[in-house]
Amino acid sequence: MAKRGTATEHKIGAWEAMKIYRKGAFWSIFISLSIIMRAYDIEIMGNFYALPAFQQHFGVFYKGHGYQIPAAWQVAMSMGSLVGQIIGAFIVSYPMEIYGRKKTFAVCLILTGILTFMQFFASTIGVLTASQYLSGVVWGGYCVIATTYASEVLPLSLRGFLTGYINLCYVMGQFIQTGVTRGFINRLDQWAYRIPFALQWIWPVVLLCGLPFAPESPWWLIRQNKLESAEQALKKLSQPDERIDTRETLAMMVQTDILEHEIEVGTTYADCWKGDNRRRMEICILLFVIQNFSGNPVGFATYLFEQVGLSGLHAFDMGVGLNGMGFVGTLCSAIPLIYFGRRSCYIFGLSTVVTILFIVAFMCLAKDYATNQNYAWAQATLLIALQFVWQMTLGPLTYVVVCETPSTKLRSKTIALATMIDAITGLATSVVGPYLLNPGAANAGAKIEFLYGGISVFSLIWCIFRLPETKGRTYEELDILFERKVPARKFKTYVIEDADDVFPAV
Repeated sequence: MAKRGTATEHKIGAWEAMKIYRKGAFWSIFISLSIIMRAYDIEIMGNFYALPAFQQHFGVFYKGHGYQIPAAWQVAMSMGSLVGQIIGAFIVSYPMEIYGRKKTFAVCLILTGILTFMQFFASTIGVLTASQYLSGVVWGGYCVIATTYASEVLPLSLRGFLTGYINLCYVMGQFIQTGVTRGFINRLDQWAYRIPFALQWIWPVVLLCGLPFAPESPWWLIRQNKLESAEQALKKLSQPDERIDTRETLAMMVQTDILEHEIEVGTTYADCWKGDNRRRMEICILLFVIQNFSGNPVGFATYLFEQVGLSGLHAFDMGVGLNGMGFVGTLCSAIPLIYFGRRSCYIFGLSTVVTILFIVAFMCLAKDYATNQNYAWAQATLLIALQFVWQMTLGPLTYVVVCETPSTKLRSKTIALATMIDAITGLATSVVGPYLLNPGAANAGAKIEFLYGGISVFSLIWCIFRLPETKGRTYEELDILFERKVPARKFKTYVIEDADDVFPAV
């Protein structure tokens, strides 16, 4: 029965699966909306650094540059969300395993609504910074919950599309926030930044209203020995179809759980670093590290455009353009997900990013760079092109591979640890970035891309030797490939013998 379930997973194409599993796709998309909220809130501070009303209320006057948020406060506020994310990602996996994905998600939404009051009514930069730290704890939870849930309610053929959709949620959140802030750039009173804060209340209300109707993760239910509930959840995730037997799907999932028990896959954080799970952990962690050090300016794009020489208005317009192209790029990511592998697309995307980074950086060395504004426009345009390529390849593929790589028992904890490293490396770029860009500090401008370009060269070398191809593999097949220590370059072509020779019949 489990063998038939695995065969069905491979036979059903993406478009057929979308018809059959449209309810599962809907709930995956619904839970992932929390990432839009998270991206909106993280992007908000980066945009506010260039918002005149925010600068005048919380900033310091610098001769020749007007009001600016001091680099030290920029670092403190940027660190808040990331430090909180580290704590939140670590903590959230415990209630997720004890109480389930849905109940944990509901608590996070309630906390978001409460903490938004603190941001909205903040009158000093200190209170605002404190709210960033507290909110960051909840945002760390969203990263783990949304990614884990999406990977656990979808069939093989839809896994890439809808785990990659998480990246689209980040882009949409950034795009919405940049557009909202752009609408208040000419307003100089406190409502120019309070209204964007207030809009954050929309998301918890919408999500809490729909959450009671969402099914729980069937993988979590299996590990709780609630097989009947797991079968009911599978039925809620799919439409009746003669090709799909939920009992066969359930048997396949139970078989995978048995395999992981036989190869001694535990359920603690320490187990993530044992045996072949160490290799899985390395892949998940380094993909997030590569993201953060790839030079993509999202998060401080508007401020960077302003520092390379564009006016505040033009910087916001280019920031909106950058996020718009990111949105288009993420939509276009469906093409490589269908026709090409994860590994080849990721390596191609990173190679293109490295090329663009060095072109942007070397422009800064032109003799007339300081007096010719055409360089600023060219650099901004190239960074928008970089955003398109990044969001078409590196962005969504990171979430796809991170969702596919962990064992099912350790998925929430592996993703939690990867999210923590994501936050730590993001913290590093958030600390370095403002000091490199701020006129009161290094004032390096686009020369920072020399740093990111150099780091990305080493990232590219790692990908060539260590990044495996996970497309078209079920979770049980990936367990076998990692357990047998198959080299990354052979994942795509490695042939697994009949499942009956590997597993006991279920």
